[in-house]
Amino acid sequence: MSDSVVQRIRQPWRPAPILVGSAALHVGAIALAALRPQLWPWSLGPIAADHLLLAGIGLWPRSTLLGSNWRRLPREAAAGGAVALTIDDGPDPEITPRVLDALDQHATKATFFCIGERVLRHAALAREIVRRGHAIENHSQRHVHSFSLMGLRALT
Repeated sequence: MSDSVVQRIRQPWRPAPILVGSAALHVGAIALAALRPQLWPWSLGPIAADHLLLAGIGLWPRSTLLGSNWRRLPREAAAGGAVALTIDDGPDPEITPRVLDALDQHATKATFFCIGERVLRHAALAREIVRRGHAIENHSQRHVHSFSLMGLRALT
């Protein structure tokens, strides 16, 4: 990849405007509940609606409302015939070795988005992914399907 592509990829993360608005809504709801405890039920409706909205946006294919979503490779990578191949939710001792072997057969490299708890359980397999020349990225420490409903405790 060219230096210009790497520079574009490594820009610092900034929250999308909808996330800033969501955080402001939460702060406002907490402030309302703290200043007027009898009104706390009125803060639950907007919070629930906000969570439903964020979950819907997060599940909407190709949505960019929560941040950038690559639909095609950078021009330099595409011109070189590159293809982005990602593998999620591993490593899995049954499936990952077969995937690695298939990638080797086709002289192809991939990025594995691994779950931290699984990397800890299968550290040798994670090292094997890297040894074979693939990249490992973070796909959360624990990957539960109710993540969007868990609030801040899900980030720890």
